[in-house]
Amino acid sequence: MKYFVSKTDVSLDKAGKLDFAERVLTKPDTLKATKEAIRRYRAIGIEHIHLCEHPTNSRRWGQLQRAQNKLRKTRKMTIADVAADLAELEKEAAEKEANNS
Repeated sequence: MKYFVSKTDVSLDKAGKLDFAERVLTKPDTLKATKEAIRRYRAIGIEHIHLCEHPTNSRRWGQLQRAQNKLRKTRKMTIADVAADLAELEKEAAEKEANNS
């Protein structure tokens, strides 16, 4: 059987709603290597980490990894975003010219 290390983050948002996320820190590996990774993570001060089992044909690690990747991706810039930025820059340039005159 293989094992991996995950970290759980729990917090309250502004509305008082509970927000949580589980992040994968390591790939599935042997028990000895995973315990050593946990020891090192705790030594540098990382809290709320867990040793998770990864049985053969388990999909949990992959599901956590995909969910984690979705949170990291940024939204692509659109033409409307560029137009708004250009309008703001033109406004700032006009204000600087008015102040310099």
